[in-house]
Amino acid sequence: MALPTFFIIGAAKAGTTSLHFYLDQHPEIGMSTVKEPHFFAGPENGIPFPPERVADLAGYEALFDPGFRVRGEASPSYSNAPRREGVPQRIKELVPEAKLIYLVRDPVERTLSHYRHSTASGKERRPLEEAIAGLDDPHCYLACHSLYGRQLELYLEHFPAADVLVVDQAKLLADRPATLRQVFSFLDVDPGFESERFEQELWRTSERRVSPPGHHGFIARTIAPRTRWIPAGARAGLRRAWERAFWRQLDEPELTPGQRQRLQEFFAPDVERLRALSGERFANWSL
Repeated sequence: MALPTFFIIGAAKAGTTSLHFYLDQHPEIGMSTVKEPHFFAGPENGIPFPPERVADLAGYEALFDPGFRVRGEASPSYSNAPRREGVPQRIKELVPEAKLIYLVRDPVERTLSHYRHSTASGKERRPLEEAIAGLDDPHCYLACHSLYGRQLELYLEHFPAADVLVVDQAKLLADRPATLRQVFSFLDVDPGFESERFEQELWRTSERRVSPPGHHGFIARTIAPRTRWIPAGARAGLRRAWERAFWRQLDEPELTPGQRQRLQEFFAPDVERLRALSGERFANWSL
């Protein structure tokens, strides 16, 4: 039995599925057999856990191959405070030497992508204008995942800055080899490893389809456990083919200039906190 040595802590809709897949190609890295175990997400706090959550320690340890020195998992719920409280403390208690990778994305674009995803899965039925009107609510799901500075501060209270790597999703998309070399060096594995699978991109938002109610829970509980032996890229391709054949394409909401300005003004102070904490400029972001 073994525990992870590093965590991809988020953010949701910022490329964590792709990064999990890329890291799993490295011969020195063993990624969890369930991509998002959500083990450290803690008490429900009034928010139901995803159906795929692994809640017991023995089951969690079984997700990792002890034959790998470097082991990791990716659960975006780990950077979702205050909806999920106490995650950094729980990770520190069980894995005190853990390294943390935080994938971030232009918060305006991430928020819009999250709204699209929630609409496709049936979790969000409000129009976009109404959904973003509640950003000031501390528990607003669209805001929590996009307030990267606030989330990062919580981790830096428990982990040294040298053990936290903030990665801009835009760099992962624009210069994947260099970005992966940076991640590999951070994890102390061979930074020169290359794979043709690094060219793959998993789960583009533009490919989302509107799923029937309960579908994602059915996939997590019934289909996923029986298909883990299939490589992640092949699983994603099969699922996309099924969705294209049977489900209608998700309508793409567009932000009005006023809505975009509202989001930019809301997230601007937190982006400055993130820049100060990480030392990164995120020059291609919209704010």
